[in-house]
Amino acid sequence: MRSILAPPPRSQLDMRAKLWICPFCLSRNAFPPHYKDISPTNLPPELLPKYSTIEYTLARPAQVPPVFLYVVDTCLEPEDLAALKETLVVSLSLLPPNALVGLVTFGTMAAVHELGYTACPKSYVFRGGKEYSQKQIVDMLGLNPSSRPVPRPSAPGQPPHAAGAPPAFGASRFLMPVGQCEFQLTAILEGLERDPWPVANDRRPLRATGGALSVAVGLLEVRPPPGTLTPIQPTPPTLTPPPSPLLPFLISRSRPSPIRARASCSLPADRRPRARAWSSDPS
Repeated sequence: MRSILAPPPRSQLDMRAKLWICPFCLSRNAFPPHYKDISPTNLPPELLPKYSTIEYTLARPAQVPPVFLYVVDTCLEPEDLAALKETLVVSLSLLPPNALVGLVTFGTMAAVHELGYTACPKSYVFRGGKEYSQKQIVDMLGLNPSSRPVPRPSAPGQPPHAAGAPPAFGASRFLMPVGQCEFQLTAILEGLERDPWPVANDRRPLRATGGALSVAVGLLEVRPPPGTLTPIQPTPPTLTPPPSPLLPFLISRSRPSPIRARASCSLPADRRPRARAWSSDPS
């Protein structure tokens, strides 16, 4: 097991004994060799509070690239959705060049976007109120090797894959290197619109948050680890049954029934809505 030394008070340091105490398991560990000259007045950068982020260069490149799967809520207000799309587009330029990236959007339904299809935006839609098993997700997305289409032979006199790169199969249709799909993904993000499902004035929009996260996990499980599931713009608990093990709560669709929101944090403690427990009836 490898530990990362964090600045106090998260890690307790013993300068005299050259030891530090892990804040999780409370085990005592010796300082690494390059900390031999450490002292209260001579601290390495990772122990200085002003350095909130430390990046380490690996001696050898990671054999498996990191995976970033964006799970995006489209039930936001127009101004919030516009700001979110702008932030997502900017974030693509901050990812490692070899990182794999994917996109799942959800409102009343959940959609997995096929980034490897460049002719037009293409996605696979899952019902928000239905629970899907891992096998169903794999089969519906065409991730089962037995369900892959057989490539058609090229026309006479035409070299194989004359139109470009060979077609992508399996999870590589949905999780692609950011350098290869940045243009396609940017176009999809910029074209995202608010969930079109009609919502009455006194009701909350249906959010298939749990279903979207379940589908996202099912997609990530097809890729070798490590995978990073990145929910974007945290939303209220799911409003569409069944709930996901990742988000096992249902709330009422009625707006008069209060729930905690971002704006509640600025209210006095006695005026904040009380957290709701499990409800089996989303109406």
